[in-house]
Amino acid sequence: MTNTEPLADQPFPLHVGFVVNNFPPHVGGVEQHVLALAKELVNLGAKVTVATLGPVHGRETFPGMEIIEVAGTPAIGGVLSWPFPGATRKMTRLFRDKGVNVISVHTRFFPFTFIGIRIARRLGAPVILTEHGSDFVRGVSPLVAAGSRLVDVTFGRYSLRRASLVLAISSATEPFVRRLANVPSTLFFNAIHTKVFRPAEQSLEAPRKLVFLGRLVPGKGWERVIDVASELADKYPDLETHIVGDGTDRERVEQYARASAAGDSITVHGFMNSSQFREILKDSILLNPTTLAEGFQTTLLEAIAAGASVVSTRQAAAEFLASLGAPVILRDAADEAGWADAVKQLLGSPAPRIDDSLLEKFDWGERAREYQTLASELAQGSR
Repeated sequence: MTNTEPLADQPFPLHVGFVVNNFPPHVGGVEQHVLALAKELVNLGAKVTVATLGPVHGRETFPGMEIIEVAGTPAIGGVLSWPFPGATRKMTRLFRDKGVNVISVHTRFFPFTFIGIRIARRLGAPVILTEHGSDFVRGVSPLVAAGSRLVDVTFGRYSLRRASLVLAISSATEPFVRRLANVPSTLFFNAIHTKVFRPAEQSLEAPRKLVFLGRLVPGKGWERVIDVASELADKYPDLETHIVGDGTDRERVEQYARASAAGDSITVHGFMNSSQFREILKDSILLNPTTLAEGFQTTLLEAIAAGASVVSTRQAAAEFLASLGAPVILRDAADEAGWADAVKQLLGSPAPRIDDSLLEKFDWGERAREYQTLASELAQGSR
């Protein structure tokens, strides 16, 4: 029997298929973005299926979310790997059987982004590409830079041009998407779970901690954090420094910290979950000396929500939050004296409490509803 009831009057069964190279427990900003978005979409009543590389020992399961693991090559740098031949056909069949009606891919250069575009075309489904970068890859060798640029202007450009909708994670991402692929994009800021980080009351304590939170890889600027701590060690003997994160530079970080003038006051924690580093962020100054092509860094949002101040290079998120009145000081990466001076300026008094309405704009609940609306409109249109 044919259902003649108008489509607009029916609840639309949204089923989002995430096609992503990496997914938790793999650690990274894109992975955390995808997981948070997927969880919130499930909470809103959507179905979610995630296709990612595996198998991964001890992978966590999440209520209402199915995870399909696809075999692939060993990862280069622990990040980039390729599925074996036949993966596109397998995922297309599985997604069709499950009724996936929107494909979600993230960042233009991942192999699974290209594959997700192809799956969407075979299904006749729309595909949303969320771009997390703001420039070509930086902080790598000339050979790797040349190779990554080649991937960008071929597979990356192809994916951006064939996406039904491109979402730009920051204001710096929009012009990059236009420059690379000559396509428009819609601003879709990154988000956090604000209630996890927001203290009930403003702290009256002046900060006595420096914090670095991020991947321990070249270009992230962890050296600057240790150098600042060393410069201030004599004048501020009770100043603690906490480095939270993991990565290929982990051993170098530990060696550099031990050899520094502030060695006894520096703790390298490795990876920590949100509830753990929330306590470290309290009454602290977050240093963000990265020179990489970052998206909208959630670490800055988390720090501000937790009541910390921030000193950062001129990244899109830092500039935007500073323009809204958040306690963010901007410094050039090479301005060594400027970083220490900024920290001294902030050590004297507690960080001002940010208005709740500002933080609400960056909460995952609101952002997921926005994504749900966009995805549902695209899926209904494709029918």
